[in-house]
Amino acid sequence: MNRHELLSLVRMRGADGVLSIYVDADPAAQMGERPAWAITVRNELRALTGRVEQEGPRRRRVVLLEALEQLDDEVADLLDASAPGRGRALFAALGGDDVRRVELQVPLPSRVVLEELAYVRPLVVALEEGRRGVLVVSRSGMRVLELELGQTSELEAVEFAPSTDDWREMKGPAGANPALAQQTAPQRDRFARRLEDRYARFLASAARRIVSLAETRDWELVLASGDPRLVVPLTEDLASSGIRAVSSERSLENLPLGDVAETVTPELRDTRKRQAAALVDQARSEALAGGAACLGLDETLYALGEGRVAHLVLDSEREFRGSSTTDGRLVSEGQRPAGASPHELKLEPNLAERMIERALETGARISSVNGPAAEVLSDSGGVAALLRW
Repeated sequence: MNRHELLSLVRMRGADGVLSIYVDADPAAQMGERPAWAITVRNELRALTGRVEQEGPRRRRVVLLEALEQLDDEVADLLDASAPGRGRALFAALGGDDVRRVELQVPLPSRVVLEELAYVRPLVVALEEGRRGVLVVSRSGMRVLELELGQTSELEAVEFAPSTDDWREMKGPAGANPALAQQTAPQRDRFARRLEDRYARFLASAARRIVSLAETRDWELVLASGDPRLVVPLTEDLASSGIRAVSSERSLENLPLGDVAETVTPELRDTRKRQAAALVDQARSEALAGGAACLGLDETLYALGEGRVAHLVLDSEREFRGSSTTDGRLVSEGQRPAGASPHELKLEPNLAERMIERALETGARISSVNGPAAEVLSDSGGVAALLRW
């Protein structure tokens, strides 16, 4: 799952809307023949059918029931405890045959939504983790791993080969000359200094390679683990090249590949919280200073409409309501843009989805924040943006 695939989901269209079904297939909730997530989703599907029957029109209920009947096998597979993926989602365009399935190794909320467009906000939150580079650094070399949505893959393994044959430490008896015995310690010191010099050059070369990989593979962050004497200078080199890098003393050298994600996730989450707080502080500071940033829903919607948003920041827990005009402009609840008559406005009860869609279409980054970072945004209606100009 990437931004291109997310935008493709946002552009799904159905004559009667798009049904989005999310499942958190938590192994801890798998008790008995029917896992808890299966019960939750089945209950939400029944509740959705009841709401559609009450709200009408009758045709919409008929279309939904027909679609659920056609999707019965797909939904059963989505809820199957033996199916792959911790987080799963199914999107179906009602009145059409466009059905898509997403499987991730990270949690997604169990939820059922029927709207005009696909409901993608949970995927945006999951994708906020992004791709991460994980470097396992030791005196013998470096393993380059990539962590994406709960899955870890090894990209490269580089062995450190000092090639010190031409200046190997002198060994053996000093011979008849007693002065040679005094040369052992200085010789050992020179050996150590030359070895450290080779390590320094190896790390500098590795840093250049990691910078290239980070840019090519769009890494949000690089975590380097191992001996601090090696890791700290490496992360400093990466940071000086504009790469977000953090060091960790946690040892991953002998850890199986399948255990890496679980081991480093808490540290990566802490780093993400710090980055989210820094992002919100940056947006507030620049906006208050009259720079390229804005605060609040109205200003952000206006900037989105002009394609000026470079980075959209949303409180992940807050709901936004508003309207859209026939020409695609978005406004907050109770507002009416200049030149638009009241009958032109279409209610948007889930305005965050439309904001996400607009951000994706204009190439803007999206961050969903919670905790302390969201609290800082509370006075600004839970939304801010860094602008292109």
